[in-house]
Amino acid sequence: MFTGSLNGQTITSTLDGFSLTVTDTKDKVAVDESGTRFGTAESNTRYEYRLKSGGKSGTANNMSIAVPASGTLQVCARTGSNSATDRNLVLTQDGKELYNKVVQESDATSITLDDGNESKVYPIISVAVNQGTVEVTYPTGSMNFYAFTFTPGTTGISSTVENQKANDGATYNLAGQCVDKNYKGIVISDGKKVIRK
Repeated sequence: MFTGSLNGQTITSTLDGFSLTVTDTKDKVAVDESGTRFGTAESNTRYEYRLKSGGKSGTANNMSIAVPASGTLQVCARTGSNSATDRNLVLTQDGKELYNKVVQESDATSITLDDGNESKVYPIISVAVNQGTVEVTYPTGSMNFYAFTFTPGTTGISSTVENQKANDGATYNLAGQCVDKNYKGIVISDGKKVIRK
């Protein structure tokens, strides 16, 4: 694992045809240790490192992800600032917007760990993608990325939303899993995001 500042460099990480390229154009991107959980309250993973963009800058920052086939791209990202309401994350492919939302710390769910300690679990951003390049644009303030994962196939929340009418009113969580009426949190219902408390 690389730690420290990228110092304006471009780095590429490739595994099984899945490639992430990061270009640090502002000398503000670094990799450091910072453990955070992503997933749901019932099923989550703790990541020990993050790709941390720097503080405020005059323009948005960009990354590109080379996707080897059609499937589902999952992004684990958070702002790192409790007061941030301007941290808009945008994912596009071939000029089509796949995701465009303000990422906020309040999106997290509180859980109790086996040792009795409290922890936060942040939602995973999940989008259907095609083979090619996905552009990741994040805001002028800092954004922290913990993981990018890719699963071949045509699953995921985006394809679920597109096919939702065929499922006659089914409701899904942000991981693309069908949930019942008792599920709490952000759900996709009739093609719209709804918060259930």
